[in-house]
Amino acid sequence: MLIKLHSNAATTPRQRAYIQSSTKSAAELARELGVNETTVRRWKTRPDTADRASTPHRIATSFSTEEEVIALDLRRSLGLSLDDALEVLHRCLRPDLSRAALHRLWRRHGIAARPKPEQIPHGSFAPEPFGYLHADLKHLTRLEGCPAYVFVVIERATRFVHVEILPDRRADTVAQAFHRFLDSFGHPVHTVLTDNGAEFTDRFGGAFYVQRDTGTGRHPFDQLCRRHAIRHKLTKPYHPQTNGRVERFNRRLGEALAAKIPNGKNAGRNRFASHSERNSFISTFVQDYNRTRLRCLDYKAPAERLANLTTHNTKAGARVVQAAIFSILIPAAASSKRFSSVLRRVAAVTLSPIRSVR
Repeated sequence: MLIKLHSNAATTPRQRAYIQSSTKSAAELARELGVNETTVRRWKTRPDTADRASTPHRIATSFSTEEEVIALDLRRSLGLSLDDALEVLHRCLRPDLSRAALHRLWRRHGIAARPKPEQIPHGSFAPEPFGYLHADLKHLTRLEGCPAYVFVVIERATRFVHVEILPDRRADTVAQAFHRFLDSFGHPVHTVLTDNGAEFTDRFGGAFYVQRDTGTGRHPFDQLCRRHAIRHKLTKPYHPQTNGRVERFNRRLGEALAAKIPNGKNAGRNRFASHSERNSFISTFVQDYNRTRLRCLDYKAPAERLANLTTHNTKAGARVVQAAIFSILIPAAASSKRFSSVLRRVAAVTLSPIRSVR
């Protein structure tokens, strides 16, 4: 039983019950329990042994009933801050209302703290078959007076990342980089998702604004996608979260660049002495990322997923492996002599698709 007593209580519930049931006089009980006679008489007349509320029966406030309704509505309906609501009350009601009184009123009704904004739940990417790419162009700081950009491509199913450092962001340059990626990737690609930058599309190009959802088809990137039968999708304007997979990797890359120890040049702001040094750092970072076991991939590395598409990249492939294992184990239960050969066959089925990532 949880007993909650007032901090200045002189008696316990057990003593109070004893006082109420005793036939002794108040003076005798006071001497016996070591309390005042007034305390004994108070508990003699009460029907229970619980503490009463110590809050005053009438709260002293400078607000009238009508003023309280207005002050509460300023917070609930308009969401005004304490100072703004006080200014409104001074101008419209009474100039002698204090800030502390208004705060006590709001706190009494549980609205002193601003309500937290409703958080929009983060959406998830729709399941797509292998070959769905996210592409973006990340700006790098100038080095040696020359700009540089990172062309980033991520495959959605395997999280495999490809980067290439570009000297400019012209449409032809980006299209040629994407062409080199398609030649070296060696796997079928059916869709690429990009933002609405001029290096990827002419959706918002031209002297006059024309509302359209896709480009005109004359952009070099669109022409390359058309030659390879790739669908080019564009994000909704001002919604970078649509292409959040590559945007998140860009942020991770930016954090890695910013975490490098400065080399002492340019008042301690420079971290790389040349473009080649920074390019080598980015290349090493991407290679390490492709070989890192990720929780979203069931603790498989992107490079390992890419190397084992037929069995480990899809749930259907995992079921194929499980079916093969069970087809070997179940018949083997009838013959214990074949146990060693069964183990070899299970190892061959389970380990053959797994290639070492080098």
